[in-house]
Amino acid sequence: MEIEAVEGLRKPLENMRMAKNENDDKQPTQRLIHPDGPSNRRLELKKTKGQRNNVYIGNLPSEIAEEQILQLFAAFEPVRVRKIVSGLKCYAFVNVGVAKNVALAISHLNNTIYNGRRLVVRDLCESRGCESSTEATELPPLEKVDKDFSMGSKTLSVSRLVKDDSQTCYAVPLEMRSLTLVQMLSSCFKDVGWLTESAMVYGDVGLMVMDSFPHMPYFWAMNLTPETYVKMCQLFNALSVITQEQPFLKSEEVQRGQRCMAEFPGEGGEWNRCWIVDVVASRVILFYVDSGSTACVPAGSVKSLDKDEFWAVPPLVQPFVLLQGVMGNRKMDGTILKGSVVGFHEAEPHILRISITTEE
Repeated sequence: MEIEAVEGLRKPLENMRMAKNENDDKQPTQRLIHPDGPSNRRLELKKTKGQRNNVYIGNLPSEIAEEQILQLFAAFEPVRVRKIVSGLKCYAFVNVGVAKNVALAISHLNNTIYNGRRLVVRDLCESRGCESSTEATELPPLEKVDKDFSMGSKTLSVSRLVKDDSQTCYAVPLEMRSLTLVQMLSSCFKDVGWLTESAMVYGDVGLMVMDSFPHMPYFWAMNLTPETYVKMCQLFNALSVITQEQPFLKSEEVQRGQRCMAEFPGEGGEWNRCWIVDVVASRVILFYVDSGSTACVPAGSVKSLDKDEFWAVPPLVQPFVLLQGVMGNRKMDGTILKGSVVGFHEAEPHILRISITTEE
């Protein structure tokens, strides 16, 4: 199925006039920690609350240097920058001296393209709250989740709906967090570049839903492009040829962090590529890398699949989140969704936000 790609690129950064940075102070941002206790820390934060001189910039390439970030902000008189790499994510906090430069930096840099990435630039105080700006992190904290069987049989998911006076929030499922994906996929593929490439998808898409989280906006789907179709045929043709030849793993060979193959749960399940999340007695918890699903299966039902040739094709699916609404309770596997990718999740930039237009 061919889906016409539509790119909504804004004015490139190269066309923007950048003045030379006169103050190239590379001293990292200091945390406000007082020996007299947290009360003094709050007092100092209140004094600096009105300054609003810190800017957050996200979705940066991990190889970018702090000097290059300063060059991006050269027209806005940057004082210092602190770059942070967390898993596949790279972001930075830039001090631009005065409040007026914060607004200018946001208006000129937000949503612009840098090295193929759409930058996220925002006021750190407004987006995180001034009292937490000096220790801001990109990942939301994990909530304490009570056992809830209505969430289905998800093994790794710890997501939960959180409501406050103004909005409804959902914790990112553990399977979709970059730190977890880096561990799993680097073990399987040695190269996790597909995650950064997936963030470049923009515009109209057609998605085949592979797995979803009941009552949550998150789901795994295959982007229906000619390239994906070719990769899918290549992968499953290779698996079908060697399915009978591959030996079952012996009990002593079943180990956490091992790549393997197993039948997909359900009737008439095909053999799929998997990664062993954990071993519990005589059972293993598997992550099916080409569907995003997790399942607990008998250890004796897992076959060996450790040759690199079977892992040459990158994962067929990637994570998405609905712009509005949640996935229902009904089975969504195989459902075709048409819509438009309008950006990415602000906490996990490899999770794309999609506005649905039709559902088949």
